[in-house]
Amino acid sequence: MLLLLLLSFISLSTQLNVNLFNHWTCIGLKEKIDFSKPYITNIGELPLVIWQDKDKLYSTVNICKHMGSRLDNGIITDDGCLECQYHGFKYGSKDVFGQVIEYQGKIFWSYEPIHKKPFSIPFVDNANYETSYLEIDMKCSLTDSIYNTMDLRHPAFVHNKMVGFGSRVPPTNIKYHNYKDRIGLSFNYNSNKVIRKVTQDTRLTKNFHMYVYPTFSWSRVIFDNNKDLIIGVNLLPVSSTKTRWYITACTNYYKGLIDQQFLRAMASTILNQDYEQMKNQYPENALKKEVLFNHIFEDEEVILQLKNIMKDYKYPDVDICTELYKDYKSKL
Repeated sequence: MLLLLLLSFISLSTQLNVNLFNHWTCIGLKEKIDFSKPYITNIGELPLVIWQDKDKLYSTVNICKHMGSRLDNGIITDDGCLECQYHGFKYGSKDVFGQVIEYQGKIFWSYEPIHKKPFSIPFVDNANYETSYLEIDMKCSLTDSIYNTMDLRHPAFVHNKMVGFGSRVPPTNIKYHNYKDRIGLSFNYNSNKVIRKVTQDTRLTKNFHMYVYPTFSWSRVIFDNNKDLIIGVNLLPVSSTKTRWYITACTNYYKGLIDQQFLRAMASTILNQDYEQMKNQYPENALKKEVLFNHIFEDEEVILQLKNIMKDYKYPDVDICTELYKDYKSKL
């Protein structure tokens, strides 16, 4: 059994050892972006500028290829181009760097995507569910963020507050699910009394978590009477010590404006609890890598899988981004 588990780790890691930029990365919430002007973001140390022509989104590096000006103060012209305000060079559909799409209320970017569209969050487009969006910058690496999304133990300590779902009662019926390009985790959980009262839940919740390499996870919590809550997390590495979490909350029992505001308030409180812990994470370096996971608790096989998947991940620093642009130039 141990040999089979080890082989599955190796196989999954090999299949997913693909450049971060070949996957879809969330770069913003649609409802918060004004596309009447250029929109800027960065993935690691890759600066991007996005602009819209009619219903089409375009992107390029936020460095003018004429004389190095930033382009975020550029003007979107009547013919749909992005015009640099230093010398008037126009960027059109033939000057794009990567691809940009809107999907499930968010904006995604990829250099050369290996998938036609980003991975879906269940029920987001279901008329019986209400969907809300949040974002927060966590003071931690992408790797630490990923571990957090699949971690079974931290809710008992980080989220065991007056407003929080954590409980000192350990999860039960833990099962692991290995797929070609993702990891699943299911378990039963006994939330604390406050959350159980709010959700009017009297039994254990059924939970399913899924991580999809490299920047996406989602979870489903099933309560009594077919009520459930789906939380999607899209991760954006902003720097080596900061990761932006784009949160999608989808539920069929909090409906209407007041309920949605209450759900957002609860989600914000819980995210702030994660924030307080994430800012305590040690920065990524060789020493941390050597110390990490010299102790493993029971039922942490999924963490070992994540460790194996992320062992070849490198933060997209300026050297990696430069090599990416060299690849782009070679194909022109």
